Amino acid sequence: MSQQSPSLTTYAARTDLRKYEDNGLLLYAIQLALDVEDIDSLAAVALTDGSDDKKCDLIYVDQDSGRAIIAQGYFATREKRSAPANKASDLNTAVAWLFGADQASIPLRIRPARDELHEAMRANAIKQVELWYVHNLPESQQVQEELDTARSSVRAHLDQLYPDSSVEDIVALEVGRGTLDRWYATSQLPILVTDEISVPASQGFLERGDKWEAFCAPVPAAWLTEMFAKYRTNLFSANVRDYLGSINSDANINNNIKRTAEGNPERFFAYNNGLTVLVNDLEPPTIDDPVLKVRGLSIVNGAQTTGALASSDASIDALSSARVLARFVKCADQQVIREIIQYNNSQNKVEAADFRSNDKIQDRLRREFDLIPESDYRGGRRGGERDIIERPPNLVPTQTAAQALAAFHGMPNIAYNETRRIWSSDEVYAQVFPERVTARHLLFCYSLLKAIEEAKFNLSKVPGAERTSAQNDQLKFFRLRGSTILLANAASECLETILGVPVHDSWRMHFRDNITPKEAVARWRPILTPLLPFVGQLEDAMSGYLKNNERTTSALARFRALVEATRPALGAGPYAEFAAGVSVD
Repeated sequence: MSQQSPSLTTYAARTDLRKYEDNGLLLYAIQLALDVEDIDSLAAVALTDGSDDKKCDLIYVDQDSGRAIIAQGYFATREKRSAPANKASDLNTAVAWLFGADQASIPLRIRPARDELHEAMRANAIKQVELWYVHNLPESQQVQEELDTARSSVRAHLDQLYPDSSVEDIVALEVGRGTLDRWYATSQLPILVTDEISVPASQGFLERGDKWEAFCAPVPAAWLTEMFAKYRTNLFSANVRDYLGSINSDANINNNIKRTAEGNPERFFAYNNGLTVLVNDLEPPTIDDPVLKVRGLSIVNGAQTTGALASSDASIDALSSARVLARFVKCADQQVIREIIQYNNSQNKVEAADFRSNDKIQDRLRREFDLIPESDYRGGRRGGERDIIERPPNLVPTQTAAQALAAFHGMPNIAYNETRRIWSSDEVYAQVFPERVTARHLLFCYSLLKAIEEAKFNLSKVPGAERTSAQNDQLKFFRLRGSTILLANAASECLETILGVPVHDSWRMHFRDNITPKEAVARWRPILTPLLPFVGQLEDAMSGYLKNNERTTSALARFRALVEATRPALGAGPYAEFAAGVSVD
């Protein structure tokens, strides 16, 4: 099956996803679509799959981007004409449980995810709800119809529960072989539309710069709608996102675009920011041939304008008279192309970490990590797209490393709820990445968080009938959103007990040996074993998603006291062995 699909061929080679079994494809799709650097950390938070998951294999809530994704996965072991539609209709069940059921009746497996989703809704932090059905078969109309029914159900629930919600769109998406291949192709080549196209742009001017040239001219809105009708979302292959849709709201930019095209087409040029379009080649118009000729086309900035125009009720005459300023940019340098995409995408912010990629601290950390065996730390610099697709086994993801530092140093709320502020706020950045931070210390913190994620995964794989009551209690804790971050904070608070010596400056702690990230994770495993029975003491801090400092402080104190009681029994065993390998100087 995968021999016919480049995306599935690559997925089959992803050995790091095999431990997630059927959910591996679901995570692969998330990684392709969202450009996720650390898919294991996302899986530790978002996966809910199990016997009582109420058809919710994954619930991902990202308040930074304003997205909530509810997903169901299916993996066929033999070729079929399409995926089973009943699996798509399962999302109706998921919607009913997440939005319609009473909180007390929700199974414990998905209750924390459901609560986090509703908390984000009440805070007006979600702008788009997405229903995904991910599978490895051809897509079908029957499946899409089932998904559309689930989408209507979400809208009905939101209208009832949150009539003033900031949700702008509800997306029902079948992510089958075709979509996976398109996302994969987009990650390889920024321009999927490769036809030769004549653009009705006779009046304009040519500009040239370092490794690029561009022709700037007004184009009719009607031409844009024709392009969208012909190429659909392939037209936006180089863009960070496709057209998001529009709602009847004055605050919604897409709706305002439509209203201007329908009511004031002669003002459209003045009101609209215009487009940036990547092309493979261009030939400016001449007196003898007054049209712009391009080969290849991808709208980098202007997907919302194009989609809104295509879905408007404007007449042909109105669309013909409305003009949009467009820059057609030709560039062969891949790094420059990437920067063009980043800097032109004004409606989607460049990732906050990008602003720190040239920071002197990140530069120093990258050089220090070069001395740590089998480690690859980018420090905010994005690698090639193949890094996301193939996942280098030695990668120390920037975002996860920052979360680990924040959690270790007593900032669990920042680590879980406000990761963007680590990079965007000078004050928070200075707290998480102070001048004295070193790569060896960062590895110490990062490996603790990864060891905790590993412990959670291993617990989830123990069959329910074989789990002890203690393991069930630990798994209950780990199902709480933000639990891995809080446990990393709690473990760091107990290090004086574990090491048996005072720690005067926690930023100077690191493993004595220059070990690999994999070996560092292994060092933490024996330490976590005696800590896990006490995680129930931390649950009270989770009721506010780590936002209540008083509850967090109280929970950490109770946890620390219980760990202190283990010192007489374990001080000469695993604690001593761990301490021998740690430097506090």
